[in-house]
Amino acid sequence: IVDKATGTVLVVLAGRPDDLGYVECSERVMEAILRAGDMADFTASERNHRRSEDSAAVNIGVYYGGGTGAPCNLDHGKRSDAMRELVANPDVSRMAVFADAAFKLWMPKVYNDVNSTLNKLYEHDRSLTKNWKANAYPCAAFNFGPRVRCKPHKDFGNAPQTFCAVQASGRFNPMRGGHLIIKELKIFIHFPAASTILIPSALLTHSNTPVGAHEIRLSFTQFVPGGLLRYVHNGFKTERRLK
Repeated sequence: IVDKATGTVLVVLAGRPDDLGYVECSERVMEAILRAGDMADFTASERNHRRSEDSAAVNIGVYYGGGTGAPCNLDHGKRSDAMRELVANPDVSRMAVFADAAFKLWMPKVYNDVNSTLNKLYEHDRSLTKNWKANAYPCAAFNFGPRVRCKPHKDFGNAPQTFCAVQASGRFNPMRGGHLIIKELKIFIHFPAASTILIPSALLTHSNTPVGAHEIRLSFTQFVPGGLLRYVHNGFKTERRLK
């Protein structure tokens, strides 16, 4: 989806690899996310938040923002094992790598800038560990559903020049529900399971339509927290310390 006036690519419908095995991979990802959600035993308050209703969401990876004093590996306490198992799942890894490759294909200059900047951070602090070594994305968010319906929102903590990679999985009719809505562009997009869409999530208000009560729709997203890039640009200092 392109801005006619400037030729700027605003949204990429990256789809999926031309491989039936990838669709089967997405089915197994659905099962893995559901298992992890059962193990996590989320509370009612965790299932209702700014971005979604009746669907818990958990960020995992290298993060800086939201009150963290410096870049850190997100800690999930009693849920750490379940989250690590999810990231280590080979099917989740395959989908994550495809999303990273789509980001690199469609935004090569931004991708390389993010990658080189964050590599400096990992050299500076060797305790920081990405979810997937091959990926430029430092952080991911899993939405546990089982019927993820995101409220209209912008992810204002994400680096605004980057694409956020959103990937859907589940068993639902994409002609009837699960559409991605982008408010400013006044469009909604069919979003089948096993598909990937790239959006500048800090800049565009996005949400999705519900699926049927008997259906399952899950998602996971990879993103670049803007605070990580600023921390490196500040000479490995927080904003407060730099001032």
